[in-house]
Amino acid sequence: MNVIISMYIFMVGLAFGSFTLAMVDRMKSGKDWVKGRSECDSCKHKLSVIDLIPVVSWILQKGKCRYCGVRLSNFYPAAELMMGVAFVISWLSFPYDLIGGSYALLVLWLLALVIMGGLMIFDLRWFLLPNKLVYPLIAVASTHRIALFFIADESLPRALTYTALSVVVSSGLFWAMHRISNGKWIGDGDYRFGIAAGIFLANPFVSWLSLFIASILGLMYALPVYVSSKPVKTTKTSKSKKAKKASTLKIPFGPFLIVGLCISYLYGRSIIDWYSATFLYL
Repeated sequence: MNVIISMYIFMVGLAFGSFTLAMVDRMKSGKDWVKGRSECDSCKHKLSVIDLIPVVSWILQKGKCRYCGVRLSNFYPAAELMMGVAFVISWLSFPYDLIGGSYALLVLWLLALVIMGGLMIFDLRWFLLPNKLVYPLIAVASTHRIALFFIADESLPRALTYTALSVVVSSGLFWAMHRISNGKWIGDGDYRFGIAAGIFLANPFVSWLSLFIASILGLMYALPVYVSSKPVKTTKTSKSKKAKKASTLKIPFGPFLIVGLCISYLYGRSIIDWYSATFLYL
């Protein structure tokens, strides 16, 4: 039964992955993402239902548009598969017992995954975390936190204190960096995303873990990119051009923040408990 449910959730995730791609494309182009119809980016032909089956359509059409034959990006099936996998992992690893009202927490988290999928696509393509997605994510996170407050029967002072500290940890540093550098070091979308992350995690220690994971992943990505841009042997003029190029490298940090949030939300408390038991109580 669990396998069947997981397969169903995976297919739902694929569908939402396809929806997220269409939503992002329409939002970027200023089209109505609710009523507008999907079309080929090349020939602008309106796509039919058979063209929109997640992953399957891409495979059957051999990665090409059925109307003009232009090669389609591998990004499309990859994004759909990523959302499907994220849905299944969330279902199997959800940190709260799925009884009664806790299902509302799962639904809110899956909705957040769809929004974060859109943010990840935006940042990977255009180095942007748009407010029109960040603000709804903050709203979903706040609704999730309120629901958790009643389900977990927490005390109000503790819930408010932990959530506030969590937001300060996940967003405060980015806000300070943004203000000090006037937006040159980090964008405003990152610290606003940090507000949503802090509300979701609702624990300053788990928020710190989320930032630590994001920083490690970002460093692992940025170092090879930076090293590959540095010259080995070159003239003074070309070296200065290369150095200028390296200094202006732009790294989309949003995807790493999103991955850090997802890992910390699903496994953060288990990771902290393991670390405490292994290293702090020797």
